[in-house]
Amino acid sequence: MASTARITSTANSRVKDLVRLRNRRERDRLGLTIVEEPLVIARALAAGHPCTEVWFCPEQEAPATAELRGRITAGGVPAVEVAPTVMDRVAYRERSAGLLVVAPQVAASLADWTAPATEPALYVVLEAVEKPGNLGAVQRIADGAGAHGLVVCAGGTDLHNPNVLRASRGACFSLPTALADVDEAAAWFAAHGIVAVATSPDADLSWCDCDLAGPVAVVLGAEDTGLTAAWLARARSAVSIPMAGTGDSLNVAASAAVLLYEAVRQRRGPTPETTP
Repeated sequence: MASTARITSTANSRVKDLVRLRNRRERDRLGLTIVEEPLVIARALAAGHPCTEVWFCPEQEAPATAELRGRITAGGVPAVEVAPTVMDRVAYRERSAGLLVVAPQVAASLADWTAPATEPALYVVLEAVEKPGNLGAVQRIADGAGAHGLVVCAGGTDLHNPNVLRASRGACFSLPTALADVDEAAAWFAAHGIVAVATSPDADLSWCDCDLAGPVAVVLGAEDTGLTAAWLARARSAVSIPMAGTGDSLNVAASAAVLLYEAVRQRRGPTPETTP
């Protein structure tokens, strides 16, 4: 699809409108977000996530990026060609690779979810995690571990912050992610026979001694405050990751990786012994 006339001025009204999408309030008001980096954009496209507009700068695009843009616009998505100075202005991050897309926010609800019927469910819950990089990293880890979904509770980070999308490496488009309060999430897990396993540095049970082979939801809290009493009261058990050094806890994404991949290990059964 042909692009509109090339935009060369950062004072252009359309440029100003796009820059406003850096603000969460504006993103939420319009129901839009910005997706950058060719890999992340390609994974959004592969997941069938819709795009409303493509912005590109030919001088900054690599051949593979231009090919990706062509695949998007071939479906009828309008394209806006801009000068390098304009792309530098509208890009959320410093290096845009000459391409970004405007995409709708897709609301997710637990009411739309169906628990897996043929394998033990594996979910992760984040409560009040504020850093976009942490949320995106947990999405990437959960997707890699084959988790069935992520629930975000108690506010925290905006799911549609472009830095979340980037940190997830596009996993945000394939991993079901929903917003819910504690009561709603706990009720949904209970209704589907999924037990909550809370993480707490004060727990006596070590992560490697916890049964994670059945249907479970691993619940992690903010690094500074941990989980609230509401989640700790609803959990079947609480586990800790013992720290041998001076720190009292791991980064929330690292903690998620430890527990989710322990669940993967347990579900695969014992490792066959090898003969020397």
